[in-house]
Amino acid sequence: MCKDLIDRLLAQVLENPPYSWFPSSQSVTEQIIARANIQSGHRCLDVCAGDGRLAIAARKTGAIVDVIEINPLFQQILFQQGFRLVGKDFMQTQPQQLYPRIISNPPFSFSPEKRGVDLTIIRRAFDLFLAPGGRLVSIVSASHRHTRCPKAQAFRNWLNTVQAELIELPLESFWGTERPVTVESWLLIADKQ
Repeated sequence: MCKDLIDRLLAQVLENPPYSWFPSSQSVTEQIIARANIQSGHRCLDVCAGDGRLAIAARKTGAIVDVIEINPLFQQILFQQGFRLVGKDFMQTQPQQLYPRIISNPPFSFSPEKRGVDLTIIRRAFDLFLAPGGRLVSIVSASHRHTRCPKAQAFRNWLNTVQAELIELPLESFWGTERPVTVESWLLIADKQ
Protein backbone atom coordinates (compact mmCIF):
# COMPACT_ATOMS: atom_id res chain seq x y z
CA MET A 1 0.00 0.00 0.00
CA CYS A 2 1.41 3.38 -1.02
CA LYS A 3 -0.04 5.98 1.36
CA ASP A 4 1.36 8.92 -0.65
CA LEU A 5 -0.33 7.68 -3.82
CA ILE A 6 -3.62 7.07 -1.96
CA ASP A 7 -3.47 10.60 -0.53
CA ARG A 8 -2.83 12.07 -4.00
CA LEU A 9 -5.70 10.09 -5.52
CA LEU A 10 -8.05 11.13 -2.72
CA ALA A 11 -7.03 14.77 -3.21
CA GLN A 12 -8.02 14.41 -6.89
CA VAL A 13 -11.40 13.01 -5.85
CA LEU A 14 -11.97 15.90 -3.45
CA GLU A 15 -11.19 18.48 -6.16
CA ASN A 16 -14.27 17.33 -8.04
CA PRO A 17 -16.20 14.79 -5.89
CA PRO A 18 -18.65 12.45 -7.60
CA TYR A 19 -22.20 13.81 -7.35
CA SER A 20 -23.44 10.89 -5.29
CA TRP A 21 -20.43 10.26 -3.00
CA PHE A 22 -21.03 11.04 0.65
CA PRO A 23 -18.65 8.94 2.71
CA SER A 24 -19.69 7.22 5.92
CA SER A 25 -18.71 8.96 9.11
CA GLN A 26 -16.79 7.06 11.77
CA SER A 27 -19.96 6.54 13.83
CA VAL A 28 -21.96 5.26 10.82
CA THR A 29 -19.09 2.97 9.84
CA GLU A 30 -18.93 1.54 13.36
CA GLN A 31 -22.70 0.93 13.40
CA ILE A 32 -22.63 -0.85 10.03
CA ILE A 33 -19.76 -3.11 11.07
CA ALA A 34 -21.30 -3.88 14.48
CA ARG A 35 -24.71 -4.74 12.99
CA ALA A 36 -23.16 -6.84 10.22
CA ASN A 37 -21.76 -9.16 12.91
CA ILE A 38 -18.78 -9.98 10.72
CA GLN A 39 -16.69 -12.91 11.92
CA SER A 40 -13.04 -13.50 11.16
CA GLY A 41 -12.77 -15.33 7.85
CA HIS A 42 -16.19 -14.20 6.56
CA ARG A 43 -16.30 -13.28 2.90
CA CYS A 44 -17.70 -9.76 2.75
CA LEU A 45 -18.70 -7.56 -0.19
CA ASP A 46 -18.86 -3.77 -0.21
CA VAL A 47 -21.04 -3.06 -3.25
CA CYS A 48 -20.37 0.70 -3.55
CA ALA A 49 -17.00 0.91 -1.90
CA GLY A 50 -16.05 4.54 -2.57
CA ASP A 51 -12.76 5.32 -0.83
CA GLY A 52 -12.86 2.04 1.08
CA ARG A 53 -13.69 3.13 4.61
CA LEU A 54 -16.35 0.44 5.15
CA ALA A 55 -14.16 -2.19 3.50
CA ILE A 56 -11.20 -1.23 5.71
CA ALA A 57 -13.35 -1.48 8.84
CA ALA A 58 -14.65 -4.89 7.74
CA ARG A 59 -11.13 -6.11 7.03
CA LYS A 60 -10.10 -5.12 10.57
CA THR A 61 -12.60 -7.71 11.87
CA GLY A 62 -10.70 -10.40 9.98
CA ALA A 63 -13.06 -10.53 7.01
CA ILE A 64 -11.93 -11.22 3.46
CA VAL A 65 -13.37 -8.20 1.67
CA ASP A 66 -14.15 -7.80 -2.03
CA VAL A 67 -15.32 -4.51 -3.49
CA ILE A 68 -17.29 -3.11 -6.39
CA GLU A 69 -16.76 0.52 -7.38
CA ILE A 70 -17.58 2.49 -10.53
CA ASN A 71 -15.31 5.54 -10.07
CA PRO A 72 -11.82 5.00 -11.62
CA LEU A 73 -10.03 7.06 -8.96
CA PHE A 74 -11.72 5.12 -6.18
CA GLN A 75 -10.85 1.89 -7.99
CA GLN A 76 -7.18 2.88 -7.87
CA ILE A 77 -7.45 3.78 -4.17
CA LEU A 78 -9.09 0.44 -3.40
CA PHE A 79 -6.42 -1.44 -5.36
CA GLN A 80 -3.69 0.40 -3.45
CA GLN A 81 -5.41 -0.59 -0.21
CA GLY A 82 -5.18 -4.25 -1.25
CA PHE A 83 -8.83 -4.94 -2.04
CA ARG A 84 -9.98 -7.25 -4.82
CA LEU A 85 -12.23 -5.41 -7.28
CA VAL A 86 -14.86 -7.92 -8.43
CA GLY A 87 -16.85 -5.44 -10.50
CA LYS A 88 -16.93 -1.85 -11.65
CA ASP A 89 -20.56 -0.99 -12.28
CA PHE A 90 -22.63 -2.77 -9.65
CA MET A 91 -25.76 -2.62 -11.79
CA GLN A 92 -23.95 -4.55 -14.54
CA THR A 93 -21.80 -6.87 -12.40
CA GLN A 94 -22.87 -10.49 -12.16
CA PRO A 95 -21.99 -12.40 -8.99
CA GLN A 96 -19.01 -14.73 -9.18
CA GLN A 97 -19.85 -16.02 -5.71
CA LEU A 98 -22.30 -15.42 -2.87
CA TYR A 99 -21.27 -13.56 0.27
CA PRO A 100 -22.35 -14.21 3.88
CA ARG A 101 -21.98 -10.46 4.58
CA ILE A 102 -22.71 -7.43 2.41
CA ILE A 103 -22.14 -3.86 3.57
CA SER A 104 -22.94 -0.68 1.72
CA ASN A 105 -23.36 3.06 1.74
CA PRO A 106 -24.86 3.30 -1.76
CA PRO A 107 -25.54 6.51 -3.66
CA PHE A 108 -29.05 7.81 -3.06
CA SER A 109 -29.18 9.20 -6.60
CA PHE A 110 -27.04 9.58 -9.70
CA SER A 111 -28.47 13.02 -10.51
CA PRO A 112 -31.16 15.35 -9.15
CA GLU A 113 -33.63 13.68 -11.53
CA LYS A 114 -32.70 10.08 -10.74
CA ARG A 115 -33.42 9.41 -7.06
CA GLY A 116 -33.98 6.14 -5.28
CA VAL A 117 -31.01 4.38 -6.85
CA ASP A 118 -30.11 3.04 -3.39
CA LEU A 119 -33.35 1.05 -3.30
CA THR A 120 -32.41 -0.76 -6.52
CA ILE A 121 -28.83 -1.38 -5.36
CA ILE A 122 -29.93 -2.81 -2.00
CA ARG A 123 -32.48 -5.17 -3.56
CA ARG A 124 -30.01 -6.34 -6.21
CA ALA A 125 -27.30 -6.95 -3.59
CA PHE A 126 -29.71 -8.95 -1.42
CA ASP A 127 -31.26 -10.95 -4.25
CA LEU A 128 -28.15 -11.76 -6.32
CA PHE A 129 -25.07 -11.49 -4.09
CA LEU A 130 -26.13 -12.44 -0.54
CA ALA A 131 -25.72 -16.07 0.47
CA PRO A 132 -28.60 -17.91 2.18
CA GLY A 133 -28.26 -17.27 5.92
CA GLY A 134 -26.29 -14.11 5.15
CA ARG A 135 -26.79 -10.56 6.33
CA LEU A 136 -26.88 -7.27 4.43
CA VAL A 137 -26.33 -4.00 6.29
CA SER A 138 -26.73 -0.78 4.33
CA ILE A 139 -27.55 2.87 4.58
CA VAL A 140 -30.86 3.66 2.90
CA SER A 141 -32.37 7.04 2.03
CA ALA A 142 -35.72 8.42 3.06
CA SER A 143 -37.01 7.93 -0.48
CA HIS A 144 -38.53 4.58 0.49
CA ARG A 145 -40.69 6.23 3.17
CA HIS A 146 -41.90 9.43 1.58
CA THR A 147 -42.84 8.61 -1.95
CA ARG A 148 -45.76 6.85 -3.56
CA CYS A 149 -43.82 5.78 -6.60
CA PRO A 150 -44.03 2.09 -7.48
CA LYS A 151 -40.33 1.55 -6.74
CA ALA A 152 -40.69 2.88 -3.17
CA GLN A 153 -43.89 0.92 -2.59
CA ALA A 154 -42.26 -2.28 -3.85
CA PHE A 155 -39.27 -1.61 -1.60
CA ARG A 156 -41.50 -1.19 1.46
CA ASN A 157 -43.27 -4.46 0.60
CA TRP A 158 -39.91 -6.17 0.25
CA LEU A 159 -38.79 -4.81 3.65
CA ASN A 160 -41.84 -6.45 5.21
CA THR A 161 -41.32 -9.71 3.32
CA VAL A 162 -37.71 -10.11 4.50
CA GLN A 163 -38.54 -8.72 7.96
CA ALA A 164 -35.79 -6.12 7.65
CA GLU A 165 -34.90 -3.93 10.59
CA LEU A 166 -34.66 -0.17 10.07
CA ILE A 167 -32.89 2.15 12.49
CA GLU A 168 -33.31 5.87 11.93
CA LEU A 169 -30.00 7.72 11.94
CA PRO A 170 -29.56 11.26 13.29
CA LEU A 171 -29.67 13.96 10.62
CA GLU A 172 -26.05 14.85 11.37
CA SER A 173 -24.78 11.28 10.88
CA PHE A 174 -22.68 12.30 7.88
CA TRP A 175 -21.02 15.30 9.50
CA GLY A 176 -17.35 15.01 10.25
CA THR A 177 -16.51 13.69 6.77
CA GLU A 178 -14.89 15.25 3.70
CA ARG A 179 -18.42 15.99 2.37
CA PRO A 180 -20.62 16.78 5.37
CA VAL A 181 -24.33 16.64 4.67
CA THR A 182 -27.55 16.66 6.65
CA VAL A 183 -29.77 13.91 5.31
CA GLU A 184 -32.60 11.65 6.40
CA SER A 185 -31.25 8.11 6.36
CA TRP A 186 -31.70 4.75 8.00
CA LEU A 187 -29.55 1.77 8.76
CA LEU A 188 -31.11 -1.29 7.14
CA ILE A 189 -30.37 -4.81 8.39
CA ALA A 190 -31.75 -7.72 6.36
CA ASP A 191 -31.07 -11.42 6.87
CA LYS A 192 -31.60 -13.87 4.03
CA GLN A 193 -33.53 -16.93 5.17
